[in-house]
Amino acid sequence: MRYIKSRPEKPWFVTFAMLDSMKVKLPRQATRKAGVKKRKSVRGRPPTDEVAARATRLLDVATDFFLEHGFKGASMSEIARRAGASKQTLYARYPSKAALFAALVERKSSLIFEAIGALGQDIGLRDALLRFGYTLLTMILSEDARGLHRVVIAECIEFPELSEMFWDLGPGRMRATLVNYLRAQQSLGVLRPGNPEHAVEAFLGMLISTASLRTNLGLTTPLMTSATQRRTWVAFVVDLFLSAMQPAPPSVV
Repeated sequence: MRYIKSRPEKPWFVTFAMLDSMKVKLPRQATRKAGVKKRKSVRGRPPTDEVAARATRLLDVATDFFLEHGFKGASMSEIARRAGASKQTLYARYPSKAALFAALVERKSSLIFEAIGALGQDIGLRDALLRFGYTLLTMILSEDARGLHRVVIAECIEFPELSEMFWDLGPGRMRATLVNYLRAQQSLGVLRPGNPEHAVEAFLGMLISTASLRTNLGLTTPLMTSATQRRTWVAFVVDLFLSAMQPAPPSVV
């Protein structure tokens, strides 16, 4: 573009050179703004696997802390610090210490049900009880389960809600599952008729009463130390239970 010099008597006169200069600057300004705008990004949520890993770590740390300090001595702030999380994050997930403890028990219970699988699904009665019994016995003898059980026993007088919560999410839930399964087997004629709750109490009493008592007293279980020993014991209990629960033979007229 041809340059036209402005006249001094008209200072307001804008030269073509000035217009050219403005035209050059405008794109650069727009580019800079666009660049700034491009750098802005809305921070999205972390990936699902990362969220799951954080939740798992939080519960792992909480489990260790409860086992170390008990329910009363556990500090939500310290649990959050050890887990590398903020107190806001911890309380957003678990509004109270009781809710956090309940999550530990529920996770342990869920792991058992995952290992046991659906009772009666593509598996016979004896095999289902063998799998149920071995998984349950192995869990009861684990360090985490024994520790959580001791915490509940030690704190149940001062915090009675712990006992109810522990029962509902753990032993009570497993008993209810087994009761429903045995009731279904009775309706099919595989087991003798009767109260399935009585049958469950008899089965679990034989299976875990001694192991549970000894572990609560801090004693070892010599007959159930190895996996082979536990499987042998479970098979003995299952066969004894089934022999007592087999349906009566049809009467001959």
